[in-house]
Amino acid sequence: MKNETITRKRRIFLAGDSTVQSYPKEKEPQTGWGQVWWEYFKGADQCFSYPSPNSAFPQAVCYELPEIIIDNRAMAARSSRSFREEGRLTDIADAIRKGDYLLAQFGHNDANKEKAERYVKPEDFGSFLEPYAALCRERGATCVLLTPIAMRNCDENPDGAFTYSFPEYRQAMIRYAAKQDVPLLDLGKATTEYCASIGGEACKKLYLWVQPGAYPDSECADGRQDNAHLQLAGARAFAGVLTGLVKSYKQDNRLDALKGFLA
Repeated sequence: MKNETITRKRRIFLAGDSTVQSYPKEKEPQTGWGQVWWEYFKGADQCFSYPSPNSAFPQAVCYELPEIIIDNRAMAARSSRSFREEGRLTDIADAIRKGDYLLAQFGHNDANKEKAERYVKPEDFGSFLEPYAALCRERGATCVLLTPIAMRNCDENPDGAFTYSFPEYRQAMIRYAAKQDVPLLDLGKATTEYCASIGGEACKKLYLWVQPGAYPDSECADGRQDNAHLQLAGARAFAGVLTGLVKSYKQDNRLDALKGFLA
């Protein structure tokens, strides 16, 4: 334990869904922003990745940089409820230490009424976020809540405008964060504004719009038109948006250490 205290690098744990998760090559070009966020940190040219040590979940991946480790524990199709009930938050609890960060992005799957194991009523969302914040308070870590990223929903609106995705959950998270004094980054608002700035057609390059045959060895070999999940360009763009939100956070000094690791 003494040796770990001396040598252990600070970690940023990521909890979330398919838009955050790291993916193997057979899923190409699907990419979560948590898979590429390391590109925005100091020493990115020295980054290397490996399975998260001692994690019970095989999709968990660490991205080790000279000064910090990003430990991506996000998993597709999980909500704030199912992530915790499957033991994934406990998995993080076994590894998180004082001075670490836990970034949690939920809302996409919490809204799925057809999946009882995922569904959380908007009015109950805050109580399902509380265990994530409580863990950090207990361990001396910092919890940061992220509102759910934008979907490419412009085709659903007559004027082709982008609107906030899962607005009830975004607002519930904002209210909970304010009431419980938890740092929040409004990634949903920022990514919606980013999508609106480049337009619906250009956004197809961010989301999983794939031509048949473009990735013959992947699960997208037959093509795909997906307005929820990201491909590499979208993951990089949204990771960049997140980086900007961290750098511009001025409510208090709780993200100052994190800012110091960014390029």
